[in-house]
Amino acid sequence: MTAISFTVSKSALAVSLYSVTDLGSLTGETYSYATDINDSGEVAINSLGRSFFYSNGSVKKISPLPGDNQLSVTGINNLGQIVGNSVNSNNFTANNPFIYSNGITQPLAIKNAIPYAINDRTQIVGGASGFGPFLYSDGTATSIGTPGNVAYSINNLGQIVGLLSSNTAFLYQNGLTTNLGTLPVYQYSVANDINDLGQVVGSSGLSEVDDGRAFLYNSSTGLQDLGRLRPTDLFSFGVGINNLGQAVGFSGSNSNFFTTDGDGLRAFLYSDNTLYDLNDLIAPGSDAGFTLTAASAINNKGQIAGRGAVNGELHAFLLTPTSSVSVPEPTSGFPILSFGAVVILFASLKRQLHSTSAVIQQKLQVNKAIT
Repeated sequence: MTAISFTVSKSALAVSLYSVTDLGSLTGETYSYATDINDSGEVAINSLGRSFFYSNGSVKKISPLPGDNQLSVTGINNLGQIVGNSVNSNNFTANNPFIYSNGITQPLAIKNAIPYAINDRTQIVGGASGFGPFLYSDGTATSIGTPGNVAYSINNLGQIVGLLSSNTAFLYQNGLTTNLGTLPVYQYSVANDINDLGQVVGSSGLSEVDDGRAFLYNSSTGLQDLGRLRPTDLFSFGVGINNLGQAVGFSGSNSNFFTTDGDGLRAFLYSDNTLYDLNDLIAPGSDAGFTLTAASAINNKGQIAGRGAVNGELHAFLLTPTSSVSVPEPTSGFPILSFGAVVILFASLKRQLHSTSAVIQQKLQVNKAIT
């Protein structure tokens, strides 16, 4: 691993501009949102009871398990495997977890569970009713905590993060669970994603996700407050992180996280110690009419998946870097508390497993669905 450090200029920072791909128009859905992306730019997409797999410019519909008629997808790995849960809306009795691989949807051997993430070793984590947070590997589910806890992400080293029943974030490694605590004066925290360097992104607030601030955690600094994009924003929420320490999420004042008009909600990128409004980083002529309202995942090539408002509809999007340029330091955001000199860690661009918690709707209502 090579480490390169440099001093960030106060007047300009090197960031990429992005082109926008409207994944909603490709699925033909008027309501869709992306939950995860792998290093090949393949994206897991949800709509109203339907789910899709985007790859190389085309979209495939994912079938629910036999006997079910609806499904949602949550995480994808570098093998193109996707996890999610399947239900029968006409006779709902349980969430039926599945893995989608090579065009086939297969059940997991665990009952009434929601899988939230899958790594490149095909290890799966999530939460199950009466079972608690689980690690699913080689066809067997193992409980890694008490009922009421939920596991939201796992990296390729087997480190797991999520939410304790005490409403605080946790890190699980080597059989031990560590309570990550909260930002000062707050009582709530949730860990949503972890990269292969052990960096964690999440949110900490007074009580829930719509009154808190995004954070970045590592073992040496603890929780670092990433701030909010604008002074009028009431919350920010960190959702995904890649192996370069770039994090994505959303910031705003609108608690309707799935708004179709884009009002009061903006997707953000945290990079090089600064929080950016992704709407300010779209290459000229590439916005496709979007207001980018939330970013769900970022891969190790810098591609970002999420959701946005376009023509009164909610569509999944894919952002692809077009260049790395110097742009003025954002006026709508605030410089982030410094770690000192910024260190860019060029670990191998091996897949970090970016598995963003859950179907975001379900995750924002955390324990309600599985306790």
